Amino acid sequence: MIDFLLEIGFEEFPPSLLKKTAEDLSVKVGKLLVDERIFYRSIRTIYTSRRFGALVLGLTRKQKPQIIEIHGPPKKLAFDNNGEPTEMLRGFMKANNLKATQIFTKKIKEGEYACGHKEIAGVNTEDILCEEVPKIIKSLEFPKTMVWTKGGFRFPRPIRWIVALLDRKPLRFKLAGVKADRYSSPNQHFSFKPIRLQKPREYLILLRHGGVVADPNERRKIILKRIKKAAEKIEGKLLYTDEMIEEINSTVEYPEVVTGEFENQYLDLPDEVLMAVLKVQGDLIWVKGTNKFICIFNGKKKAVQNVKKGYTHVVAAKLYDAYYYYKNDLKQGLQSMLEQTKKMMWLKDLGSLYDKAARLNRLVEMFKTVPELDLDVLKRSAMLCKADLLSQMVREKDFTFLQGIMGGHYAEIGGEDKQVATAIKEHYLPKFIGDTIPKTKEGSVLSVVDKIDNVVGAFLSGNRPSGSYDPFGVRRNAYAVVNVLDTCSINILLFEVIDNLLEMYNKDFDKNIISEFFIERFTRYLQNKKFRYDEIKAVLATWKGDVTDARIRCEALKKLRGKPDFTKLVIGQKRVRNILKDIKRIGVVNEELLKEEAEKKLYKKGLVTKSKIKELFQNRDYFKILNLLLTMRVDIDKFFDDVMVMCDDKTLRNNRLALVNYINSLFSQYADLSQIVIEGESQQE
Repeated sequence: MIDFLLEIGFEEFPPSLLKKTAEDLSVKVGKLLVDERIFYRSIRTIYTSRRFGALVLGLTRKQKPQIIEIHGPPKKLAFDNNGEPTEMLRGFMKANNLKATQIFTKKIKEGEYACGHKEIAGVNTEDILCEEVPKIIKSLEFPKTMVWTKGGFRFPRPIRWIVALLDRKPLRFKLAGVKADRYSSPNQHFSFKPIRLQKPREYLILLRHGGVVADPNERRKIILKRIKKAAEKIEGKLLYTDEMIEEINSTVEYPEVVTGEFENQYLDLPDEVLMAVLKVQGDLIWVKGTNKFICIFNGKKKAVQNVKKGYTHVVAAKLYDAYYYYKNDLKQGLQSMLEQTKKMMWLKDLGSLYDKAARLNRLVEMFKTVPELDLDVLKRSAMLCKADLLSQMVREKDFTFLQGIMGGHYAEIGGEDKQVATAIKEHYLPKFIGDTIPKTKEGSVLSVVDKIDNVVGAFLSGNRPSGSYDPFGVRRNAYAVVNVLDTCSINILLFEVIDNLLEMYNKDFDKNIISEFFIERFTRYLQNKKFRYDEIKAVLATWKGDVTDARIRCEALKKLRGKPDFTKLVIGQKRVRNILKDIKRIGVVNEELLKEEAEKKLYKKGLVTKSKIKELFQNRDYFKILNLLLTMRVDIDKFFDDVMVMCDDKTLRNNRLALVNYINSLFSQYADLSQIVIEGESQQE
């Protein structure tokens, strides 16, 4: 067994890309080894601000030999009457270097043939890695790249060294003008002398001596341990997020900690503002309840005093600005900011920010039936929710992400109901997939109507998303709408809200375009919930716009599918669809024209089923509804077996089509089951 180390070294890498890129590299290396039949014990992802790579332990020196099956001549030509190999078979064996013991006969589609098993020796691991590793590095994807060599190789930062060490031998390849070798680079705060690696297993130890903790998990533990130890001395509560720790982890190679402080007057600022200032100045961590902050920096302990002095200076300057903005905003108040929104255009030809707020104020009335919702609080929140965009704090480029949060603070300090302040704070949530969902009903509804308005406004102003073009985050907004509606169980018909909103705009626009866009986003949401594409398609084929209702239907469908009776029922529904697809006019069932016993029984079964499922639909007991529909399967099968639907008698034919349509309508109340893919059919992905 041997080991393999791959390390790509570069100038300081964008922290937001580092972890994902390093993990992608490890995954691709692992996939390569599996695809090439090279056994390995483990892969360790490594990254710091100036390098990423993979440490693979326990590789085999060669591929696992491959045994392939080779088809030879037909059996009747391969053996004579005595069962001995013919000249044709012997020629086949010689050409493929096969022995008699490797020959066997096998039946295939074309008939029975003589075949042979041939072993193909494995290629050296070194040769495979040398060929494929450069391709893996080139295949890594980034939102932005740069070119610094004549060859035109693109990467987020210039590559300065490559370590590709297999056992004790460097791989021989060149990329972006850099030759793969055994030399890594230390932390530049410690040394500039390259680190010579003899073998992969000594990598982590030698890098540690060079001031580099290459394992991100170990580095994260060191960071957390040191900031907690520093906080204990200060006797305060650390305020940080996992995202902050990950960003810090991606900017240091050897974490050291220093404590700084700011003037006590800045403790009057809201917590979010203090945290924002400290984050902007270098992911500094505030110790709540004190005027202290903790800085994690990349360097030696002897640099502590210089680092402390530098950060204390820049933090003081930024806090002074934030304090100035905050006090000025409190002087003018949120109502004054609201008046200023009348002069601030929202989108071209779609009015001002004030017009948007007034529109939301009217739109939220559609949600007045939502349980435990305070409509007065919601309407006031809607009117004030965009006012803080005119505050000095939010208009400062470093603090724009505090929109909504500052509005909530200004509302509460200005005497507004606390619920109003909370709804204003929450209405921008969630900002991305996986982000926090609003906790209050008012905040949830305001979030939904604001985002629906954003989507509709983008379409009306010609800013609909296309390909990678989505400057207004329309896809993100639409996804957030269905996420909040479902998570918070807000029962509202989405399409009715869109219709109402389009009437407010009084613009000539095809509403189906917007509805289809929401259906596409909802489909993506349900796919992320692990529902199959055909289950989603079946439910959304008859969807009226209730998000939670559709998700519950998908759950019931997923639970029942796979049962033999369900599969047969789906086949029957596909048959119904084929019968009805070209029929333009279908009447109602005339019971007197039902002649055959099978059609009489099916009609009676349909009437009984219809009466039973009405209450079940009101209670959303969809699993029971599906099971009830499933009981019709025998009568449906009997009908199709015994009754000729498309008979010559036009009157009977039309009545039977009406019966088929009536039974189909019972199923359509739930979903279009003909969309379900059964074994042997292809499924669209």
